[in-house]
Amino acid sequence: MKRQLLLLITLALATTAIAQSNNDRLKPWSLGVNAGFNFSKTYNNDTFAQNFSGRNKTGVHVGGLITYDINDNISINSGLGFINTGYRIYNDTLKTNLKITRNIPGVVVPLGLTFRQQFNASRFIMEKMGVAMHYSFGHNNDTFYNGSDKKFRIIEKSIQPLYPLFYLGIGLGGTTAKGNRYEFGLNYQQPFGREMELSVSGGEFLGKNFLLNYRGGNLQATFTYHFNFGNFEKSDEYFY
Repeated sequence: MKRQLLLLITLALATTAIAQSNNDRLKPWSLGVNAGFNFSKTYNNDTFAQNFSGRNKTGVHVGGLITYDINDNISINSGLGFINTGYRIYNDTLKTNLKITRNIPGVVVPLGLTFRQQFNASRFIMEKMGVAMHYSFGHNNDTFYNGSDKKFRIIEKSIQPLYPLFYLGIGLGGTTAKGNRYEFGLNYQQPFGREMELSVSGGEFLGKNFLLNYRGGNLQATFTYHFNFGNFEKSDEYFY
């Protein structure tokens, strides 16, 4: 038992020494990449007309990040990302072509903070918060039908293609032996206003009409990897 305890202490001291020697090269700056899936829909408080319904639209997002570590527990983040959001509207009375699915691409520039709490030497939980500017490429006034049947349609009216939003997130992460970081997280983005107004028409001669709001909010499941700037530099041994 004493030998096992001594071995564990020796391994712990060796691991700490290796970590300290690696940390000598680390910088407060890091470059990151992220990717994942997101889920969006029309505004949750909207009232649908009878026999119509709205459901989540699945999209993807990718981006690049730059991060500055204020200390071991707090970081400032910014970057540039591409996101594909949208909505799905169903006419539940139809047997074929019963839905209209809309893909709305956009770019996002975030600025926020990440807070980390370590629960062992290389693992942590985190919380994120911040603001962002979102620009939508889907701001033209367009009309969409449910295929060739044209039994119902959606007319989009642009409200604001460029708008601010805030985001909140939680997640788990870890630090590699070289000081790079990886994170698995859930983030929710909520705009301060509306992106588009949707006029939905159905029934005989498209005479049944009601309005919906598309705000551009979405829930993201994302993976992020941060490359520490110190690992891009050559070690002292390289020059000898």
